[in-house]
Amino acid sequence: MVLRNKTIELIETRLCEPLNQHMLRTSRLGLHAEGLLFLIELHQRKEFTDGFMNLAGYYSQSQQQKHRSHLITLEMQKAVKESHTDPLTGIANRRAFDEHIRDVWQSAIADRRPVVMFSADIDHFKLINDHFGHSRGDEILIQVAQCLDKVLSRDNDVVARVGGEEFAMVLPDTQLDGGQLMARTAVTAIEMLNIPHPASLVADWVTISLGCSWCQPRPGDNVTELIVAADQALYFAKKAGRNCASYMDVSQQNVALISPWIR
Repeated sequence: MVLRNKTIELIETRLCEPLNQHMLRTSRLGLHAEGLLFLIELHQRKEFTDGFMNLAGYYSQSQQQKHRSHLITLEMQKAVKESHTDPLTGIANRRAFDEHIRDVWQSAIADRRPVVMFSADIDHFKLINDHFGHSRGDEILIQVAQCLDKVLSRDNDVVARVGGEEFAMVLPDTQLDGGQLMARTAVTAIEMLNIPHPASLVADWVTISLGCSWCQPRPGDNVTELIVAADQALYFAKKAGRNCASYMDVSQQNVALISPWIR
């Protein structure tokens, strides 16, 4: 009896004639942990038996190689993902952000579309570690990261942890007013978590300061301009009292506070 399946059909195709014409006495095809296992007993026609066994062995080796290649591909994908992920918070890390913002910048130039970037710090984060320990500080970092990640609703918006308590966000194809709205939303969302921070000099809960920069890049412009502008806007927000956001139009080089929501 011949057990017909795709493998037998493939072998028959290579031989250009059905197996039952070769006085096949028994033929069984099974699965093995290392790949396909062939158990074959044929009539004493050496030229056919040798060809059949060679083809079966070749097919088994081919399947094993495909399986190994698939495992290698999965391991490589896992390694790349881990190298681009912050191990504590689970969001993108500095390396991933640097690569992403360069790609966004080049696309913005090609498509003539604007880009918004945020630079944010947790206010007086060192006091959290000093008063409550690094374990509590790590818990707060995770909460803040997850909250900021939820604020960015589009798939191509990215938030990353780029330092100890520092976060960066990039919003492709976003106008200045849209960036201001999202910046205000991010600051308010962290405040509304109501995470206790009695050591803070700003409020009784955890807050962030945020700098927003906006640009519609042209050929020859450097992404560093957008990054520096976001840092300058963040510095302005801190000087203005923290727990707030400010923005800078890269082309105009003007910095201003973003009006907060009423809590």
